[in-house]
Amino acid sequence: MYRFQQVIITIIHLALLAWIIYILRESGRMKLELVILHFSGISAAGAGLIVGTAKWAKYHHEKNEDKAD
Repeated sequence: MYRFQQVIITIIHLALLAWIIYILRESGRMKLELVILHFSGISAAGAGLIVGTAKWAKYHHEKNEDKAD
C-alpha cells in the first residue's frame, strides 16, 4: 500500500511541476493578477498534498498499530 501512496504522490508532484513550468513560460503574457492567482493555487495544492499525505500516512500507521495489538 505504501508503494501505491508513493506513486500517487509522485504523480501529483509531477502535475504541480508541470503547472509551475507552464506558469513560468507563460507569465510574460499574463496579467500579474492571473500569475498571482496561479501561484496561490499551486501553493494551496501543495499544502493540500502535504496535509493529505500526512493524514493518509497516519491512517495507515494507526491501522498497522491496531493489527500489532
